[in-house]
Amino acid sequence: MKHFITLSMLLFSYVVFGQLKGSIKDTAGKPISYTTVYVEKSQQNTISNEQGMYELALPHKGDYTIVYQFLGYKTLRKHITYAGTPQEVNVVLDTEEFVLEDIVITAGKNPADDLIRNAIKNKKKNTDGMSAFTADFYSKGMLKTLKMSKFIQSKVSVNGGGISGLDSLGRGIVYLSETVSNLKYQKPNKLKEHIIASKVSGNNNGYSFNTADESFYDFYDNHVVIGEMDTKLISPIADAAFSYYKYTLEATFRDQGVLINKIKVTPKSSVQPVFSGDLYLVDGTGAIYGVDFKTTGVSLQQPFIEEVNISQNFSYDENNKSWVKRSQNLDLTFGAFGVQIQGVFLSVFNNYNFTPNFTRASFDKEVLSFAKDVNKREDEFWEKNRLFALTEEEIKDYHVKDSIRLVKESPAYKDSIRQKHNKLGLGDIFGGYNYRGKEDKYSIGYSGLVGLDRPGFNTVQGFNMKADVYATINDKDKKGYTFGKASFDYGFASDRLRVYGKLVHQFKGETKSAVFIEGGSKIDQYNKENIPELLNTAFSLLARKNYAKYYNHNDVYVGYRGQFINEALRINASIGYEDRSSLFNNANGSFYKGSRAYTSNDPLAPLDMESSPIDNHHLYKFRLGTKLLLGMNYVTYPDKRIYMRNRKYPLIEVNYEKGFSGSEKGLDYDKLEARFTQEFTISNKGTFEYNILMGKYFGADGISYVDRKHFTGNETHLTINNDRLASFNLLPYYALSTNKSYVETHLEYDFKGFLINKIPLLRQTGWNVVLGYHNAMVSDYKPYQEFTAGLSNFGFGKVNFFRIDYVRSYNGGAFSKDGIMIGIKKGF
Repeated sequence: MKHFITLSMLLFSYVVFGQLKGSIKDTAGKPISYTTVYVEKSQQNTISNEQGMYELALPHKGDYTIVYQFLGYKTLRKHITYAGTPQEVNVVLDTEEFVLEDIVITAGKNPADDLIRNAIKNKKKNTDGMSAFTADFYSKGMLKTLKMSKFIQSKVSVNGGGISGLDSLGRGIVYLSETVSNLKYQKPNKLKEHIIASKVSGNNNGYSFNTADESFYDFYDNHVVIGEMDTKLISPIADAAFSYYKYTLEATFRDQGVLINKIKVTPKSSVQPVFSGDLYLVDGTGAIYGVDFKTTGVSLQQPFIEEVNISQNFSYDENNKSWVKRSQNLDLTFGAFGVQIQGVFLSVFNNYNFTPNFTRASFDKEVLSFAKDVNKREDEFWEKNRLFALTEEEIKDYHVKDSIRLVKESPAYKDSIRQKHNKLGLGDIFGGYNYRGKEDKYSIGYSGLVGLDRPGFNTVQGFNMKADVYATINDKDKKGYTFGKASFDYGFASDRLRVYGKLVHQFKGETKSAVFIEGGSKIDQYNKENIPELLNTAFSLLARKNYAKYYNHNDVYVGYRGQFINEALRINASIGYEDRSSLFNNANGSFYKGSRAYTSNDPLAPLDMESSPIDNHHLYKFRLGTKLLLGMNYVTYPDKRIYMRNRKYPLIEVNYEKGFSGSEKGLDYDKLEARFTQEFTISNKGTFEYNILMGKYFGADGISYVDRKHFTGNETHLTINNDRLASFNLLPYYALSTNKSYVETHLEYDFKGFLINKIPLLRQTGWNVVLGYHNAMVSDYKPYQEFTAGLSNFGFGKVNFFRIDYVRSYNGGAFSKDGIMIGIKKGF
């Protein structure tokens, strides 16, 4: 009964606080969703919800002309007298009577083409008035499951308590949020947003992700990028639009005495990065009156997306003499493996000021900021500033999830959940366990005995078991912490236990400074992190190929890391002592039944089981590493800043390493490295990436094999580590190892469907052509090169996250070998 009373009060407030409200239907009585409603000759507007309901705040008593506009229906202007009290105005929109007015159709000539050419020609003129402005922005975002299998429902947990609000078919709202903000915009790409209110259903401390930047789709631009997706879609009025689209003039109609042309947009190839739908252009000027477009997951290179629909409504601004965007609706559906989700993101732009007094200080590196109490606004604020009438389902979602939130925030509930989480089960012995203290002041954990890399196998240790024990103690404000971990590694064949520990303290403050001390005994590969332990285990046991070669590593290090100049400069430094000793094979077991034998643990003498590339020795080391991230933008939250890498600039890394006071003459050395990485998007024709590493040793003629530069090779024909831009495909793991100077170059061009979508039959697959080049130049070896040609997004239907490459390698200009590489595509 208490919940019913609360819900009734919310429904009552929905009625009371709306100043002008009502329903919008067609002549058959069907609600018209997402209708733009605004006060004529003003900057005040709103949009109707899925049920055709709207609310519009009016500034004072008086006479108004309210405009109701939706593409495909006659624009209605209704004169009302507002008395200052809540007033209901229900309207019915007539279907637009489309005709071909004043159009002379010449045989063999398409009138729509001339209209599109005119729109392209006048793009600059039609956008000059909107080259700079401020505006108020309101957005509502919702994610709703259309179906979800019982199995998925049982496996998914939100905030530790499942997904609330789903019906028996797995349908319901899983995310609902609203945003109120102020915008500053200046062409070509300066956009700054200050969010003054953010509301997330069920989360009193949440920040909406439906910001203006994610909603700023301008079809006057040549390309439109949806959200964080890489694909640049071609606008139907792009400079090169006729290469991608066909146009048909379907009808004309008049609004405010202006002739509007409705043009059907049809892509020449649906698998290219294109839209389809209707484009409404103002006759004569070619200005956009409205758009109703859709695109597909195939066009977006996103197989999990089914369809994306974008509609925009514009109206004429008398002061600016331009057609300006009033509202926008983005509706998408996506899913896979028994789950289908609909996302609806509505945007309303109000109170434009097209003559802002911007200065150089108006736009800086801050692109988004949040007011101090952004997520603490009371209901009265939202009733006044909400520009979209909530549906009954949304009102219920706010109520139910906020009620659940209040329960979950109570100390008793938190403690009960903590106790449930802390309960130790039999499976935790193998899978791992984590104990949390009250209010998350501390936690103690154990990694378990079973994981992707545990238990493992190598020829030095035989089967080995690994486990980590760790603990974290948080500061009172949880902005700093102390973390400790001990790692245990036992090899059955070698009958040896190794223990390695690390202690880190993270300080509070913008520099995110941390100090650490670590040390102990561990087994390391000569070519560190080159061969994933999981792969080495699999190839050893299944094919008797022991690619990884190990040495015993005892060390102790102390170090520091920090970030400076607004995180643009990141520094880490350490100094320590290392004791290295040789190891030999102790295990010969395998599931492989062939005659192949394991190689020795010496990469320089694979057939000599008694040899080692190193003698036992020790060495002191100093390391200094820097990263430079240029031109970074940032988002300001009430309690922190988040910096974002600017891909217009390369990431620059410079590392210095010094070995000194070695136990033997010749072990000392100096090494300097510099790395440059960057990614470019080239129009709609794909992306180009490069990774260039340059290094040089000084005084290193007699250094240990451990300290030489070992290149990242591959002999498995599998690329599961997904870092193709820092490794070679067919290079043996310990080839080219050097103590001299070296340059390593990796280049890759991903056409993102630009080539495949022009080939019949293949264009439907969604595959991408990827070309690559890899080069290693070492002062004491002949240059090594690889040329690659492959397919990304390889697979069928929604299961297309594979990548396959053909690789051809050359050594000193002469052909070496070729092969096929199979792996997972980047970013999956």
